[in-house]
Amino acid sequence: MRKFLLFILVIAASALTWYLFIKKYDYQFQTTARYGPGAVFYELSGWEHFSNPGSSEKIRLVDKEPFESLTQRLKVDSSEFIEFKWELEKVNDTITALTLNLVSKKDQLANRWDIVNPFQNSPFLDSIKQHVLAFKKELNEHQSAYRITPENELEDSPEMECICSISKGIPLTQKAGEMMGTISRLENYFLANDLKLKGFPFLKITKWDREMDVIDFDFCFPVADITGLKETGDLELKRYPSQRSLKLIFNGNYRLSHIAWFDALYLADQYGYKTEGLPMEIFYDNPKIDNNSREWRAEIFLPVEK
Repeated sequence: MRKFLLFILVIAASALTWYLFIKKYDYQFQTTARYGPGAVFYELSGWEHFSNPGSSEKIRLVDKEPFESLTQRLKVDSSEFIEFKWELEKVNDTITALTLNLVSKKDQLANRWDIVNPFQNSPFLDSIKQHVLAFKKELNEHQSAYRITPENELEDSPEMECICSISKGIPLTQKAGEMMGTISRLENYFLANDLKLKGFPFLKITKWDREMDVIDFDFCFPVADITGLKETGDLELKRYPSQRSLKLIFNGNYRLSHIAWFDALYLADQYGYKTEGLPMEIFYDNPKIDNNSREWRAEIFLPVEK
């Protein structure tokens, strides 16, 4: 019996020593988020403030492996910081498993002792839990504003002739605002030339700086035939061929539709497809008429090659 108790004490002491001095992280949180790792990765990358948007506690992204992991750092004082190491794993097309490993560089030994000490609470851990849970709640609310549904098979994007407004150097989050600012040019051109839409307005990305999340794009109205039409100073005539593509359905405000692009990129990588990563969006609802933005529909096409 004495040997057994000694064995248990040795195991406990070894485990405590490993946790206090060797283990790479202080604490681990596990949860899930909606949609695929692409969309979730983008949402996590946008976590900028630890407590609230007006707080000076700004979180900085320091390392990332797209759609698999990212590391964020919260500065505590001039020399110390806390690191949030996220790991993402696909559960299915609509759920991603999240693991958050927390590493404190300030009072690390004392914080770890507080965590394992059964006779007192850990203010450090309690504070972290509150903020992480608040972020998870905010993420849930944000993701409830839209839906992303991948299609099971590759499809051909539509072949279109169109009149396009050209935008360059637009931050990803300002895409919708740029379209709203240029749509009147297209509408006036249609009126002046007595044209009718053949299909639905669409957007085609022509360049995407993934590091800065800045895009160039064409915002276009399709027509039956551009023969005989003339370009103006701010509008161009274009033909877009049909392309074999991954297709996703996005429902929600078009300000957020770019989130689905990241799931499309993730799926292309998972299936081993080659892609230039320049999606097309076709918009089926008119924000000027339909106020129920949760039900707006867009089709996302990401051209790929097997």
